[in-house]
Amino acid sequence: MRTARRRSSSGYWEGRAMTRSSQTIESLPNPERFTADARSVMVVAITTRQFRALGRATGLTEKLEMTGPLMDVDLTTEGGRYAARHAIAAVLEPWFAARTLAEVRAVFHGSGVLWGPYQTFRQLVEEDPRCSTQNPLFSWIDQPGIGTLLAPGSPLVFSGDPTPAAAPAPRLGADTDILHSPVPQPVSG
Repeated sequence: MRTARRRSSSGYWEGRAMTRSSQTIESLPNPERFTADARSVMVVAITTRQFRALGRATGLTEKLEMTGPLMDVDLTTEGGRYAARHAIAAVLEPWFAARTLAEVRAVFHGSGVLWGPYQTFRQLVEEDPRCSTQNPLFSWIDQPGIGTLLAPGSPLVFSGDPTPAAAPAPRLGADTDILHSPVPQPVSG
């Protein structure tokens, strides 16, 4: 049985059972954590190092380690952490609920915790420095027919070649003539 999830008016996820062609799919816990300012973050601890970093950063190492014996699993294995995922989530949820997204970001910065905020496209553009001119990939361009907008350049960087700046898209039909011109044939010889 699989669980379909949707956000309720309270901001938490509700589930309803769904079946799919006689297969039984076990429902996964919601990896999303809600902060004091109603923002959502996702935390993943795939490796033992990431799991330990999560415990150190949150100050919950001892409580997280208790979930192993409680669930009779080895938390140094990915399978053990997966089996104890509900208990681990129960330990972490109050920690997230007591902090704002800014506080979580400050605690996790440089800690080795694999995490990220969920964000709308508006939040991405308005709040995330990775989607701004602070990131050399982005620059402001003047797009004919639209106006000024933030656009990414090429993410590819080759040694010795300068990275090309973002450029406006061609106007509709601007490349028609070149596309209709004869294709040069290779010279045999």
